[in-house]
Amino acid sequence: MPALERRVRRTNTLKSNTYKAEDVPESVDFKAALATFLKDCSDRNLSPRTLEYYTEIVTDLTQQLNKLSVFRPVDVKTAHIMDIVVQKREGRSDETINKYIRGWKAFFNFLRNNGYLMDSPFDNVKKIKSEKKLIHTFNVQQIKALLDTPNRNTFTGMRTYTIMLTFLDTGIRLSELENLKTTDIYWKERQFRVYGKGRKERLVPFSATLDKQLREYLAYRGPLDHDYVFINIDNKPFLKRGIQQAIKEVGKESGIRGVRVSCHTFRHTFAKQYIINGGDAFSLQRILGHTSLDMVRVYVAMFGVDLSAQHAKYSPLEHLSEGGEL
Repeated sequence: MPALERRVRRTNTLKSNTYKAEDVPESVDFKAALATFLKDCSDRNLSPRTLEYYTEIVTDLTQQLNKLSVFRPVDVKTAHIMDIVVQKREGRSDETINKYIRGWKAFFNFLRNNGYLMDSPFDNVKKIKSEKKLIHTFNVQQIKALLDTPNRNTFTGMRTYTIMLTFLDTGIRLSELENLKTTDIYWKERQFRVYGKGRKERLVPFSATLDKQLREYLAYRGPLDHDYVFINIDNKPFLKRGIQQAIKEVGKESGIRGVRVSCHTFRHTFAKQYIINGGDAFSLQRILGHTSLDMVRVYVAMFGVDLSAQHAKYSPLEHLSEGGEL
């Protein structure tokens, strides 16, 4: 009869983890780390523009770190990041610096959260608290001046006029207008299907006035071998820089001063007029495609009450004459 095999009990003491960050290429090679990060972003269906943004800012960070003799992600310390932030603040706005910080932090948090690094050097790095600046918008006279500027007897003039009406009526982003296709127009419902930040799809309503103008423009555009709504003179999709240039030229020709004539100013103007005309914050958030109410609260705080009209109505100085005393 064979002897019974003696069972050995497992020790209850855990051995220390022998994992080291240097065990994976992502921790010691910026190119490998960036490639892995971008693949994850792509797998999450982030937009090509977002991938381009991450590529640009992480590459820039790598170059700045190399100047500090830091060549591996695992060797990056908070002090290195703070040195770079201080250098970059020269001649740049706080908003721009915060865009860098957000992107860099996302990159290192990814490495930490996926086990490529033990810690992130950004754990104690906070965004710069920037001043809340006034949001500049077009007034009614400026809007009329802009709309009166394009020569609507030409295709380019008709196109620019239609683009401005679209911005004013919907508040969509430049990238959303650039990628708008005829198949994204739901005529019966009067809605656009647009893809915002992070490729998030939403429906944006448009008015009967814009409906009429779009139909007229598309009649001149005619059938093409692609579905992009806005095109250049060569019948190719009208790209971001071309749209920006067209709006900039209208601004110069209209002679408007005191406000930047840009696609984003049209977006702010839409939000202002929407609030002033009685629109609510929640529907505005959905139309604009904001993930939170933060920006919408800013619009409401700034435009919810027409301060000039209120001042004229309740000015203490104006009311002094009613009491007959100074």
